[in-house]
Amino acid sequence: MVTSTPVSSFALFKCRDTVMQLSSLPLRIRPSHLFRPFHNSVAAAKTPNVFANSLRKTLEAHRSTNRSRLFRKIYPIEDPTGLWRPEIPPESRADYQPPAEQALPLPNAEYPSDTPNPGSKNRQKKRKSHVDISSRQSLIDRHGEDAIQPAGTSPAQSPWLRNLELTRTNAETTLDAEIRALDQYLAPRAQEQDRIEKLRIEVASLLKTVVPHAPRVIGSHCTGLVLAHSDLDFILPYEDLPRSPERDRRPSPTRPQIQDAHIRLLRQVQRALQHTDTFGDHIKLSDKRNPVLSARHRPTGLLLQFYCGEGIPAITEYLQDYQAEYPALRPLYAVTRTLLEARGLFGLPQASIGPDGLAMLIVAFLKMNHGRFPGPNNLGDQFLALLQFYGTQVDLRSVGVAVDPPALFSADMLPVAPEADEPAHQRGQRSLINAKRTAVAKRNVHVAQRLCIQDPTHYMNDLGRSCTRTSELQSAFAAAHQQLRHTCDEWASDGNLKSSSVLATTLRANFDGLENMRNQLAYL
Repeated sequence: MVTSTPVSSFALFKCRDTVMQLSSLPLRIRPSHLFRPFHNSVAAAKTPNVFANSLRKTLEAHRSTNRSRLFRKIYPIEDPTGLWRPEIPPESRADYQPPAEQALPLPNAEYPSDTPNPGSKNRQKKRKSHVDISSRQSLIDRHGEDAIQPAGTSPAQSPWLRNLELTRTNAETTLDAEIRALDQYLAPRAQEQDRIEKLRIEVASLLKTVVPHAPRVIGSHCTGLVLAHSDLDFILPYEDLPRSPERDRRPSPTRPQIQDAHIRLLRQVQRALQHTDTFGDHIKLSDKRNPVLSARHRPTGLLLQFYCGEGIPAITEYLQDYQAEYPALRPLYAVTRTLLEARGLFGLPQASIGPDGLAMLIVAFLKMNHGRFPGPNNLGDQFLALLQFYGTQVDLRSVGVAVDPPALFSADMLPVAPEADEPAHQRGQRSLINAKRTAVAKRNVHVAQRLCIQDPTHYMNDLGRSCTRTSELQSAFAAAHQQLRHTCDEWASDGNLKSSSVLATTLRANFDGLENMRNQLAYL
């Protein structure tokens, strides 16, 4: 029960007198606790930042406050006419997250005892989503049709056997002849080479007023491993004065200021090509570790790539020498690349091995098996041994491949402590293996299982770093070896196989895209 307290009349008169006395006082000396603020009253603005020891900072703070009250950003729905905005690649955006790929775990020996296995069930549950490799491809790659594609449900094609008579004495000899015929079929024809030369002259003319030095052709068109659908690579010579040969100690060619200069030069080339009808919007600049500008030539469908550097890369001369020493390098490269392209496992857009890495992988195999295949007509045996070696006999997820000197290297094969006079190639191998160890410690499975191929021109460089699908690469080699070995074993007993191709059933490739590209080159 609520009771009320009686109030005397004397108290009321006393309160009234007090209020009248306070109302007669000036406003500035009235007690603040007697005034109840309204809910809709506006709070007093905060005092701007005042820096007692810096007039400049105080003025800047006041100017910033004034600007925020006078100016505001407006985001139009459509860009005004004449405004050009550079395209930001998805991998360079702030919110970009690389797609997760489900990969097999490394052997237990590669993990420290106190480090959890990245391939545990808990981590596998987080990576159940299948990786869509096509999502990694940029717009520039989707515009160009793949020259060699999987055969799918259609029968395997063998265009290299047109008008070619083979001596089918045994399966290995027939396989040797087919590999050589495939190499000749994929080699660019004279008419196609003339068109490539005209395209080179056209590009040099377009960039004559943009670059200080004329672009030079590099890549497979210089190494001798060019195929009919190979990319056309250019290098833009950039003079780096601090790296003059006359100086004893030279700075790094990839220091930040040089990287920025290369990107600026490539952007100038990008703007020049965008104003032409032959390239248009089919141009992309990648601001990664090694900046590269990719441009799709509309009339021919060829992909042109522009790099910056001091001159022709040293790997060009190495590959030329290796071909002179091992004539089997080019045909083995052609058939192995076709095998991988038919499975979507070749090239940087596919997150797989590139041309230089694949060539060095084959060179390492040929060097490690020097003198093993004497006599002529042994390409079939070499191809079978190559597929078996990299498919089943070595774990490319945890072992690196060295070319010069040829060897395999891993954490267990290197000395525990580096010696004072350790060779340069061994120091490079230790550095590459330490990168894998660091990735394992950080549970970065993609980097830990990345393909590792030591660059013979720079022992600290990894030619296989672009390939994160190492498990799929090895599985493709192993499956191809099993299929090809089975075909060769049944070739003598099955009469139907003698009239068909030994190689086509293993490659399972479709060459319609390549034929279309060649027709475009022929009629331009």
